[in-house]
Amino acid sequence: MEEYTTYVYEKSKKKATKRLFYNLGILAALVGVIYMFVAGILGIGLSIVGAIALIVAIIQMKNYDDKYMGITAYGDRGAKFIISETGFTMGDSVLPFAELSDLMIYVDEYAGKPREIFGVHHGGNNEITFRYKGQPYNVNYIIKNKADFQQVEKLVAKIEGKTK
Repeated sequence: MEEYTTYVYEKSKKKATKRLFYNLGILAALVGVIYMFVAGILGIGLSIVGAIALIVAIIQMKNYDDKYMGITAYGDRGAKFIISETGFTMGDSVLPFAELSDLMIYVDEYAGKPREIFGVHHGGNNEITFRYKGQPYNVNYIIKNKADFQQVEKLVAKIEGKTK
């Protein structure tokens, strides 16, 4: 029986706010470099080569920091979470698919997946929604890399084939 072992992702408003200010600081640094370049045209400031070099360095620093911080920049790892062909195991709780209703499993991103503009995803925006004993549940889980992402996609396809 195939399964994938990971962790629940618990979002943190405090960390997300801190990350927002960090990203605004990066944006301010980029605007400052552009300002210094414009001032350079007037005779004091940066040349085009210096401005491009600083912009590339700032973007590389942000990409490295996103990869290094990963999931911990926005939240925390929670309970151990196992997705198998027959159900979920979260910590000590076992939830068979036969006891769940309205099951939806979203496989959206993995840690290190490139973003559309620049930066990388942290891998925690994968989501499972279901009802258990009439109560709605929403669980975010972490996918560590592209190989695991592909494994989870195949596992979810098997699960969807069995539950329909």
